[in-house]
Amino acid sequence: MKAIKFSNKSNLEKLKQLHPTGKIPLKVFASDVESLCVFVHPQPSANISFYGHWSVVRYTKEGKAKRQGRYKYICRVGSKPFEIVRQLVVNNIDKWKKEKSQSSVVKTVEHLAEAFLKHGIDGFRIKGKTKIKYKARTTKDYKSRLNTYLLLKTDKAALISMLTDPFRYSGETYSKGALKDVPLSKLTKKDIQIWHSRMESIPTSANRALATLSVAIEWDMKRTSERMFTKDTNPCLRVDKYPETKDKKYIDTIEKVLEIRSYCENEITRDPHFLTFYHLELEYGERIADTQGLMWEQPTKPADLKLCSGWVNFRTDEIHLTDSKDRNEADPPLTDAAVKMLKKLQDLKSDPNTKASFAAGSKWVFPRLSDPTKPINDNSYRVKLKKFNYKFGLATRELVKVNKLKNGKNGKRKKYKYTNLLTFKHLRKTFVTWYGREHGEEAASQRMRHSTLKVTRDHYFNADKKKLRVKHMYSTGENVVDFKKAGNDEQ
Repeated sequence: MKAIKFSNKSNLEKLKQLHPTGKIPLKVFASDVESLCVFVHPQPSANISFYGHWSVVRYTKEGKAKRQGRYKYICRVGSKPFEIVRQLVVNNIDKWKKEKSQSSVVKTVEHLAEAFLKHGIDGFRIKGKTKIKYKARTTKDYKSRLNTYLLLKTDKAALISMLTDPFRYSGETYSKGALKDVPLSKLTKKDIQIWHSRMESIPTSANRALATLSVAIEWDMKRTSERMFTKDTNPCLRVDKYPETKDKKYIDTIEKVLEIRSYCENEITRDPHFLTFYHLELEYGERIADTQGLMWEQPTKPADLKLCSGWVNFRTDEIHLTDSKDRNEADPPLTDAAVKMLKKLQDLKSDPNTKASFAAGSKWVFPRLSDPTKPINDNSYRVKLKKFNYKFGLATRELVKVNKLKNGKNGKRKKYKYTNLLTFKHLRKTFVTWYGREHGEEAASQRMRHSTLKVTRDHYFNADKKKLRVKHMYSTGENVVDFKKAGNDEQ
């Protein structure tokens, strides 16, 4: 029903003749008085009543904003002069809104996190005045951290206990429970500091979780009508992070590098794709995500472009990367050994008698075994890498379980726990270290396209006090050359 003038008595009298069907009262709004309406009840004997009305924005657990009506009973129609009713609304509407808001659903840290996961994580981050779309890896990490450490969507009982049990901080015991339940209107630096302190035993994870929550809050603070956190400053920015031990593990002897390179090259038929991937990371040291998404040729289909990180250019013996971490295109060079491995892989996948034949029709250099139309992901070579590390003394293992083989087969299946592992990222650190020892740390930083020299020094480069310059970065040293005297810029 359209809004009507309540100052016209005949209009209110006509409302008394209405008999709505159902159980829900009919609401009729005043066109001449803001925030005033009438409820007409379904029962014929019921009186019609004046109500003050307004709307509020509420949030679902998924962070979706919904507008809901709120009402305040005033009196029966006819029990007070209309002018008095009108004045009551004018004088009290703000007070009624405040009273009702105190008893309504409170927006919490959980609401904000869910909103970011649903509406913000697939958008853009703000860097200065520039909008930069989140990379797939970043999106994955943000989802994992918020779900695990904030929303407690994990089956790890010990972690849930760590983040919810009564906690001693600065001489006081806090039993507030999970940070996700804290109202945003009451959220302080101290609340976040306590949450962060609960994770003291996992400092790196704690720092990453803190940084992700900060991103979510910053995203919300930049919203307009649907903003939930209304304070002026992000409390996460004032919380001190834990010092972190920088992981600069790498293959520290040339002999071991040469042994592995030789094995990959000579035994490529044993596991063509894995051994080529390992060899490539050791030879050119690019980011794992960039190598995972390589294609043999430049893609043309939108679906391929979305997953593609770059392609092999045999004409120039380079890898063309379309969108590396620094948001720029790049053409890192391939060594002769890397080119030979890639060409050998091409030949093997065309041979139906080899283990690479499953990828015969695939456009991807490293296709997924379960679906060759897609590239590998972080889990594709996880088990193989553990065994490979152990084979070359780069990991230790202990037997943790023995199961009988299924299907009536004789024998036993052994399960091992591997420790002291080298990851693919450690191969990147290996490359940077030996490249830097040959050409200098500045050249290594430029080669890896790091934002600053400090990144190279702090996270990748292991300096050699002898500062030897050798003709090949994986040389044993028998062909020592002074590059400055020789004027040699070979890389």
